[in-house]
Amino acid sequence: MTYLLRRLLAVSALLAAPGAAQAQGTTITPDANEGSTRVATRGANFLHIGVGARQQGMAGAAIGLSDGPSAIFWNPAGISGNEGASALVSHMQLFGNSGITNTAAAVTVAVGQGAFGFGFVQYSSGKIERTTERAPDGDDPAFPGTFAWHGTALSGHYSRNVTDRLSAGIGARYATEGIEFAKNGFFGVDISTRFRTGLYGLTVGAALSNVGSSGQFSGPAVGEAITASRDNGQATGRDLPINYDTQDALMPTAFKFGLLSSVIGSAESLMGTSADHSLAAEIDFNKAIDSDLQSAIGLEYGFRRVYFLRAGKRFFNEQNSPWSFTDGLAVGGGARFPIMNRSLTFDYAFVSMGELRNNQIFSFEIGQ
Repeated sequence: MTYLLRRLLAVSALLAAPGAAQAQGTTITPDANEGSTRVATRGANFLHIGVGARQQGMAGAAIGLSDGPSAIFWNPAGISGNEGASALVSHMQLFGNSGITNTAAAVTVAVGQGAFGFGFVQYSSGKIERTTERAPDGDDPAFPGTFAWHGTALSGHYSRNVTDRLSAGIGARYATEGIEFAKNGFFGVDISTRFRTGLYGLTVGAALSNVGSSGQFSGPAVGEAITASRDNGQATGRDLPINYDTQDALMPTAFKFGLLSSVIGSAESLMGTSADHSLAAEIDFNKAIDSDLQSAIGLEYGFRRVYFLRAGKRFFNEQNSPWSFTDGLAVGGGARFPIMNRSLTFDYAFVSMGELRNNQIFSFEIGQ
């Protein structure tokens, strides 16, 4: 079980690294010419994976743009931007046909000058063949079959419109990760804000997320019993319990800042009003406790507020990482249809991640 646990911890950290693709970062142990690194050293790294095809189609440059249910996962201050009730379902297939998925759902309900939002995320590694020390290649008769690594997060947020241009949000999140017999748990809070300046269509957004507790793996898989032997080599039938030493891991705290420009569309837009066309551009910066500073740029074009095209590029800054320009490129699109005095929106995004293959994201949202 020692071998199995070590392997699971390593796989989870690598697969769920920030931005769904930071497993290619620096080496775990830097050489004499490298600085220290904390890439993939925090727990619940799946919380770094962005939710929603709209935002992923802009390479994650959406801290100022996000509103409604999807804002729960990017900038919760934006959930007060919708009236009435709204709901979102999103599914992400990571790294080609690897079987790794990230599924999320969210609901927001407007109340007075604000809104409540509730989010759910389920990360899954897909089926992994079970291995043990006795059978490192699998097929151990005592422990047959497969298992899966899961990460689950539940969150609740409240956002209020402080003024007609400024909104602020606060919320809490509970997350767990692990396998059936070895799990870890975390609790953290988010603080966020969004300000529409009224100057040339500029919006500023900022969010501090996953500020919280540390967690330690526990469960039957973290321990085992070893049978002691007599001096003559015969088993005594007496088991000695052994618990493996697991270290505490902090939540993946991150600070995100975004600057959104409405280039064309509304009366406040940089280039004025248009009834048929809209164009938004955003640049974001993301500094997580377990990665270097990253930046992203994204564009969203809309035609008659019904059809949308998106593109973006994320820049990775880990030391000596072999990134190419195509890594972090994203494209996407969507359509919004009226239905029973509501709107139904379908969005799709495709994100290129080099050696980690490609990610596809589908989202459905119903709201005002």
